[in-house]
Amino acid sequence: MIVKKTKLMQYRYSLITLFIIISSLLQAQSITEEEFRGVWIVTAFNIDWPSSPYLTAEQQKQEFINLLDIHKSYGINAVLVQIKPSGEVFYPSDYEPWSHWLTGKQGKAPEPYYDPVQFMIEECHKRNMEFHAWINPFRYVSNIARVKPVPNHITRQKPEWFINYGGEIVKKYLNPGIPEARAYVIKVIMEIVHKYDVDGIHFDDYFYPIKQNGKEFPDYNTYQFYNKDNLSLADWRRQNINQFIHDLSDSINAAKPQIKFGIAPVGIWRNKYQDPEGSNTRGLSAYDQLYADILLWLREGWIDYVAPQIYWNIGSANADYHELVDWWSRHVYGKHLYIGQAVHRVNTSRSWKNPSEIPDQIRINRMYPEVKGSIFYSSRNMMTNVNGLNDSLRSNLFLAYAEPPKMAWKQNKETDIIIAENTDTIVKYYKLRHIPQPRAPINLSASKIRKEILLSWEMDESQKKFLADTNSYYRVYRFKGKYSGNISDEYLIAETKKPRIMLYKRGKLFGKKYTFVVTAVNAQNKESFPSEDIVLKMKIKK
Repeated sequence: MIVKKTKLMQYRYSLITLFIIISSLLQAQSITEEEFRGVWIVTAFNIDWPSSPYLTAEQQKQEFINLLDIHKSYGINAVLVQIKPSGEVFYPSDYEPWSHWLTGKQGKAPEPYYDPVQFMIEECHKRNMEFHAWINPFRYVSNIARVKPVPNHITRQKPEWFINYGGEIVKKYLNPGIPEARAYVIKVIMEIVHKYDVDGIHFDDYFYPIKQNGKEFPDYNTYQFYNKDNLSLADWRRQNINQFIHDLSDSINAAKPQIKFGIAPVGIWRNKYQDPEGSNTRGLSAYDQLYADILLWLREGWIDYVAPQIYWNIGSANADYHELVDWWSRHVYGKHLYIGQAVHRVNTSRSWKNPSEIPDQIRINRMYPEVKGSIFYSSRNMMTNVNGLNDSLRSNLFLAYAEPPKMAWKQNKETDIIIAENTDTIVKYYKLRHIPQPRAPINLSASKIRKEILLSWEMDESQKKFLADTNSYYRVYRFKGKYSGNISDEYLIAETKKPRIMLYKRGKLFGKKYTFVVTAVNAQNKESFPSEDIVLKMKIKK
C-alpha cells in the first residue's frame, strides 16, 4: 500500500531538512561526551569475523585487532560480538561445543589453544571499548542438512527439546515452551556472565521464528501440555518469552548487577492498525510475529537498553525512519534507546543510494534526548567505508570522542553480597560495581626550557578521585607527522605519575614533525581517551 504524503508530513520533512542543514553547519561544535557508538560483529557463516574458519589462531587474533583499530579510528566505542550464534560457541564451555565457524569443525578447539572471548575482551578494554556478548538463545543448528552435531551436543542429549523448522534451509530450534529448555539456555548464558568481564549481554530479534512458507512453528503439542492458564497460542508464546527474559534478567542482576542486558528487536513493536499504541507503519512486528513484548520488558525494568533495528530510510512509505525514532523515543520508559542503523542496505536500492542517508539518520537521532546512540550493522559493511560513511563519522559526526552513556540504575547499584560461613560470625563483603574510566587530560601544552621541551597537561577538577589515587598515572604517545593515530604500545614513549614530562631533542628546534597525546590510567588499569594532540617540530634524540 502506498501512502501519499500529507501537507503535515511535507511540513515535518521541511523541518527535518532545516535541522540537518543547521547540524551540518555546526559540525563538531556540538560535542557529545556520552553516546553509544556500537558495531555488530557477526560470526555466523563467517560474515564478519573470523573471515574464514581455517585461519590460524594468530591470524584470527590479528584480524580482530585490525578490525577493532579501524572501528576505533572513526569513533566506535563498543562492539557486540556474536559469541553464541547457535548451539556452538566461541569460548571453552562446559555445556556447548566449539563452533565450526571458528575452527572448521564443531567441537575442535583453536590450535595453538587460546580463549577467543577472553582475548577479545582484553583487546576491547585496552582501547576503552565496551564488549557486549551477543547471543542467539534458541537457534541451535543453522542447517540440519550440513551441520552434524557432535555426540555431546544438547540436541542429541535432549532431542525432545528441539523442533526442526524452516523453508529451504531447515534449522533446529530449541522449543521456548519447555521450562527445562529455557532454564538450560539461562545456565549457558550465566556461564559467560560468571566467567568473563563482559560489559553486556545482548540478543537480537531471534525469539520464536517467523512463519515459514505459510506454516506455523510446530509447537502445538507443547502448547497443549504446558498451557496451564488457558491462553491463546500467541499469548502463551509471549508468556514463555516474557518468563525467559525475566528469569535471565534476575540471574544476571543477582550475579553481576553491573552488566547491561539489552535487546535489538525488529524496528516495529506493533503497527497502529493492529494496536492504537503502535507506530504509524505497516510491517513485520516483534509482538505479533516474534512474540516479543519489548514494551513490557522495558516497563518492568527487565532490560537496560533496547536497540530497535530501524532498517528503513527517511521517508519510507510503509515505515518512515523518523516516524519510528519518534515512536520509540516515547516508549522507552526511562531505559536507554540505541538505534540499529542499516549500513548493510546502503546502495542496495535507489532509496538507499543517498550518501547522506545514514548521517542524516544520526542527526535525527540527536533530535531526541531519549536516543543515546547507534549500533551499526554490520562490521563488514563498516570496514568498507561505504559511500564515505566512515569519513563522515570521523571528520564530523563522531569527531568528538564519546564514552558509552552511564546508566544511573547500574552505576548506583553497588550491591554488597554477604556470605556467612555456617554459624560463624565471619562475614565476607564483595562489592560488585562498574568502575568508570577517567576523563582525558586537558590543556596539553609545550614550553621550551633551555634546549629541551616541557610537555605538560592538567586533569579536570571532576577527576578528584583519580588525582588522589597514588596508583594512577599518565601515558604519553608519540606519532610521526602532524596527526595522531590509534593509541597502542607501539607509540608509547613514557609513563609518568606527574602531569608533565621533559622531551629531549637535539639539533635545532625546527626539524621533523611529531604529534603527542596523553592518556590517564586509573588504579583499576582503565585508560582514558586520548587528550587533544599537540604537534611539535623537533629532532628526537635516540
